[in-house]
Amino acid sequence: MNLSKPVNLIRYYAFGSVITALILLSPVVALLVIIAAEILIELLMVGGTSAVCAVAAGGIGLVLCRKFRRRPEVVRQSESEPVPGETSIAAAPM
Repeated sequence: MNLSKPVNLIRYYAFGSVITALILLSPVVALLVIIAAEILIELLMVGGTSAVCAVAAGGIGLVLCRKFRRRPEVVRQSESEPVPGETSIAAAPM
């Protein structure tokens, strides 16, 4: 612990309260997810959709979701290219 630097207690209290709120709200979020899944299953059963169609629709949705969330790839330059008109830093041999 660095005693030379003043401690900002507000930052620690805010971080702790966020963690506590997430821990306390996680069962509520899990319950809502289960309720949404039950509603979706009931709608599929009432609508007469087969399980194969439901799995296919979920797979297509997953592929589209992953496509839009993909990060752009960084292209690395393999070696430096000489720029015409510029000389190197080293002195030319005489």
